[in-house]
Amino acid sequence: MTRLDGTLPQSIATGRRRAIDAVATLPAWAAVLLVWTGGRLVSTLWLALAYPLMARSQPENAIWGNEHGFLRFLTSWDGQYYEQISLHGYPTTLPLDAAGHVAQNAWAFLPAFPFTIRLLTISTGLPFDVGAPAVALLAGFVAALLLHRLVRERAGDAAAMWAVFFFTCGPLSFLLQVGYAESTFLALTFGALLALEHRRYGLLTLLGVAAAFTRPGALALPLTLGVITVMRLVQLRRGSDRVLDGFPRGELLRVVGAGVTMVLAGLAWPFVAAHVTGQPDAYLATEMSWWVNFIGRVEFMPLTPWFLTTAKWLGVGGVMIVIGLLVGYPLWLLRRSTRTLGTTTLVFSGAYALYVFAVSLPMASTPRLLMPLAPLLGSPELVATPWMRRTLVTCAVLGQPVLVAVLWLLGPP
Repeated sequence: MTRLDGTLPQSIATGRRRAIDAVATLPAWAAVLLVWTGGRLVSTLWLALAYPLMARSQPENAIWGNEHGFLRFLTSWDGQYYEQISLHGYPTTLPLDAAGHVAQNAWAFLPAFPFTIRLLTISTGLPFDVGAPAVALLAGFVAALLLHRLVRERAGDAAAMWAVFFFTCGPLSFLLQVGYAESTFLALTFGALLALEHRRYGLLTLLGVAAAFTRPGALALPLTLGVITVMRLVQLRRGSDRVLDGFPRGELLRVVGAGVTMVLAGLAWPFVAAHVTGQPDAYLATEMSWWVNFIGRVEFMPLTPWFLTTAKWLGVGGVMIVIGLLVGYPLWLLRRSTRTLGTTTLVFSGAYALYVFAVSLPMASTPRLLMPLAPLLGSPELVATPWMRRTLVTCAVLGQPVLVAVLWLLGPP
């Protein structure tokens, strides 16, 4: 217990120091595994406690069919679309609602994750509701390892472990073990950022292309590459009359090749959907079908969804909140403490946030969309101050059961 002066009794303080010292002596992968395992046990507990409430609380569209076991619970919501894709592929004819508009369908979901599950189920005989959480679990551990390395190389071991803790034990960490593509996309994204950090452009291209067919948002990677390349060229121009001094022509060609390839991959899916269905706007119309319940049927225009939503629900005050975020977020990224995380992380954090703002609605799924910004959790501004760490740990511990109930049980996340 804590004394009246706020200090811990000597025995408790000594025990805590010993536990911290024991973890600190572990290899990085073992320390990450320990934290990741603890996070998965806690997430499993909250999901298991929520599961008995499924029949009374979950909407009918959360789970299709009559089989409502726990594994089916872990593959509900979007997991049903991934299962449909894994088992049957994509529809060649778009479904329509009563008014003749394109209805929600599988074309909103990219193929890398469900096709990976298909390969697993074909080779092992495991059903989808076993294979999908298994792949998510493995990918989540890989993502945690890569996140640790990405933060550690710039901000040190302590910041890296705190980032891993908030990532694997935070309010949204239960998504790392359900039948969603999040874990896979996060592992590919963090790996791509590390490859970019070390200028391994072939690996960056491979991971960036895979990410582009896993979840929307991978276009932030070539944008990050482009911004960093321009920054290097500007710095070289200032320091030399020859722009390519310190930037070999062969490297520049690899950069251009990687960027172009990732951009083409990031833009490919709408063309695939149009070719298969014969409808030019198949992908956009499918995506917009999810917007109807929030802001009605509108024409898509980039950079406007957040303004449309906040204006509809909060009026002028909502628009001012969005403007505040547009000003405040870049200023926070440019703070000296945040810059400790390195140029690659900061540029990607800006590029990915721009993507989220440009093409998505602020809704229940927005926190999930922001998970690729996890490297920012290692900012010294967040983890170097004891009161801030305590605040974030409290949010992580108390936030997860709330979000399991609100996003997974009542959803959709």
